[in-house]
Amino acid sequence: MAHDDALIKELEAKAKVLANDCLDQFCTFSQGHVGGTMSVLEIITSLYFHHLKFDPKDPDWPERDRVIMSKAHCCEAIYAALVELGMYPKET
Repeated sequence: MAHDDALIKELEAKAKVLANDCLDQFCTFSQGHVGGTMSVLEIITSLYFHHLKFDPKDPDWPERDRVIMSKAHCCEAIYAALVELGMYPKET
């Protein structure tokens, strides 16, 4: 598979946004698993913003792809991605 430099730059920028959102969560709530979350940010970004087949406006779409993440210590990364996609409001 050929890689697209523009897509890679876009995903890298999105991963930085998610990282900042996660750090905000850690600082706001004074808890979380920084290492676990930061270790999966790039794969979560790649999945949710490029590879997965789903519609944030139709979360019950029967043809959607599903993600099972058994590593609970990375949930902040998933929360940040879902908020960025507009599936949940960003609480301040």
